[in-house]
Amino acid sequence: MKLRRQLRAIAQAAVHLLLAVIPAIGIARSEDPILRSLFVVALAAGVAQLVAAAFIYIPGFDPLFRVPWRGPRSGRRLAITFDDGPNGEVTAKVLDLFRRYGGKATFFMVGRHVEAEPELARRVAAEGHAVGSHTYSHTKLSGVPLAVAIDEIERGHRCLTEAGIGDARLFRAPKGHKRLGVVKHLDRRGIRMIAWTSGVYDTDGASGDVLARRAMRWLRPGSILLLHDGMRGQDRRPMLQALEAILAAARERNLELVTIPELLAPGSP
Repeated sequence: MKLRRQLRAIAQAAVHLLLAVIPAIGIARSEDPILRSLFVVALAAGVAQLVAAAFIYIPGFDPLFRVPWRGPRSGRRLAITFDDGPNGEVTAKVLDLFRRYGGKATFFMVGRHVEAEPELARRVAAEGHAVGSHTYSHTKLSGVPLAVAIDEIERGHRCLTEAGIGDARLFRAPKGHKRLGVVKHLDRRGIRMIAWTSGVYDTDGASGDVLARRAMRWLRPGSILLLHDGMRGQDRRPMLQALEAILAAARERNLELVTIPELLAPGSP
């Protein structure tokens, strides 16, 4: 199933690219002014479609720079983020590791999981980590009507406030998929959508050692790393093993692990 999704994504990307490349070749080779004009129109349409697709499917891509995907590369700060929780013992172990090694993280929580484990969600906030929303039910916002997408956002944030968690006005879209109407809604509500510099793909079944190696190249100032404390029933032991290695390496490199609001604060080093 995963391979099928990847192949479909590659095929879609190839089609969008061809819609821009073919007219460009036509412009370069055609000497007929009318035909060249038609190719120019086709090129403009193809580029527009390519940009629109990139906006939807590339988490940090936004021509207006409204979706941060990294912080300042000066200084010693970076951010580790977790999606999909809270998730029982897994989230508790993540918190324990941060208490042992130091630093803070940012957790983008699914609303229905907050409803199921409000005390754990409150513990995350009480220990100084930032908490944002990850929709109510982890619905990909690019594939549903805008009204449904907005309802997912609002219900997700409402779950946080009803659980007694201070709303940091942070949001991460499932899979990073976004759309213009969603970004406009978040702007009106004063909620900041956050992307990431790199994921370690900790849901693909790789071992903890492999996940740790993937993360090490991005363990540098300004990075926003994506991990998952995950859904119930998933084996999160490799992620926890990798996380301990990541935290130990960050301490050895004298890197400061901070929350997203701290990383992106004006004047942040």
